[in-house]
Amino acid sequence: MTASRPEEMQRHYSNYLIRERHADEPVPYNLLLLADPSPEQIDTYLPDSRIYLLEVEGRIVGIGVWQIYESGAGEVLNLAVAADHQNKGFGKAMLQAIIVAARQSSVQRLLIATGNSSIGQIALYQQQGFDLIDIDRDYFVRLYPEPIWENGIQCRHQLIFQKRLSHT
Repeated sequence: MTASRPEEMQRHYSNYLIRERHADEPVPYNLLLLADPSPEQIDTYLPDSRIYLLEVEGRIVGIGVWQIYESGAGEVLNLAVAADHQNKGFGKAMLQAIIVAARQSSVQRLLIATGNSSIGQIALYQQQGFDLIDIDRDYFVRLYPEPIWENGIQCRHQLIFQKRLSHT
């Protein structure tokens, strides 16, 4: 089921639900920290963001955080799935739900960024039609005090992807 307004969007599937977070509901920081190890960075974008939650059997196991900018662009700022629910298509489902909501909100292009060491995310974003448009060299070295390692690779550079949602 998809409601007419993105704020009310809920998608029911056979074994999970994607919905927008209720204003009085706590933010699952444990999930946010899977995608961004800095609570300070998270706190800079969270207040102005739309937060989507993914529930399996009543347990929140995924989160998608995104914003809409005045320029007509949107950006996915955090996308994470609990470790015990990864590699089951939930990240893809969450990203697709955000794409649907962005289109409903007249977003013309959607941005998403990840580290050079995030092999799975890089593949997922390209599989969902995102194109690499820029590289912010040494982004993670500049912004994070401790080195980040993933897949045996130091995360140094931010890769920026874009998906056009309209042809204008």
